Amino acid sequence: MINKILCIITIIIALCFSSLSHAFLQGKEAHKAYIYPVVKVTHGSFGGSGTVIFSEENHEGTFSTYVITNHHVISSAISVEEVWSPSLKKDVKREKRQIVYVEIFKYRDLSTPVGALKIEADIKIYSKDHDLAILKLRSEGKAEHVAKLLPESMVDSIRVLDATIAVGCSLLYPPLPSIGIITRLNEYIESLPYHMSSSATIFGNSGGAMFLIGTGEFIGIPSRVAVYGWGTAVSHMGFFIPIKRIYEFLLEENYDFLYDSSKTEEESLNKRIEEIEAESDRDK
Repeated sequence: MINKILCIITIIIALCFSSLSHAFLQGKEAHKAYIYPVVKVTHGSFGGSGTVIFSEENHEGTFSTYVITNHHVISSAISVEEVWSPSLKKDVKREKRQIVYVEIFKYRDLSTPVGALKIEADIKIYSKDHDLAILKLRSEGKAEHVAKLLPESMVDSIRVLDATIAVGCSLLYPPLPSIGIITRLNEYIESLPYHMSSSATIFGNSGGAMFLIGTGEFIGIPSRVAVYGWGTAVSHMGFFIPIKRIYEFLLEENYDFLYDSSKTEEESLNKRIEEIEAESDRDK
């Protein structure tokens, strides 16, 4: 009787592990989904992470490649200064955006980083409040690896206990993955919602990626960690910007072509220019 019970328990355990193995992407597919789309983003001595979320052929016959990151990762590349306007006869504020650098890593034997291709990138849009920024690579070639975004129709399907993998350039190393689970949804910080995951994140992970285990879908951007005492970070209490808020930001800025395949880059950016010009005319 005892042997029979042990046999049943063994079968149950085997089935559980079999199910778990299917829940995880493995080998090359896991590397392609979780690690390869994640890049390092730097400006001077400042740095963090980013994720390639779009690389498609444009109307000019070249490829447009976009990376998403946190605003605070690239904020040192943005400045506002007062300059004299001869036409207005007064000082006016002018924004200056410097070039930032995106490093796309190369690997041997799937996992071993052997160097990186460092590419200039322009800051196209950003929001200090949302802590989001979109970069466009100056390279005209197609990015080999692009993150798979959670579909817009599924943004409210995320639940506590969903398994996650956070990937980012922790301490500015090449991308490092850490496994965890969703531990809290919609924690409001400065009036904006964040989700929390136990996937360990520290300095350098900012701007990187949070993925769902199993599907390999991108669900947000690690941006903050809980702290206590004199600023000691609690790495397993990491807050990430949920993809629903990312989609809302992109829609507001007419950059929704980055996730909506029914929109084209040219049409969306032309619409953006028209709206900016109309707003400028109203302010005159």
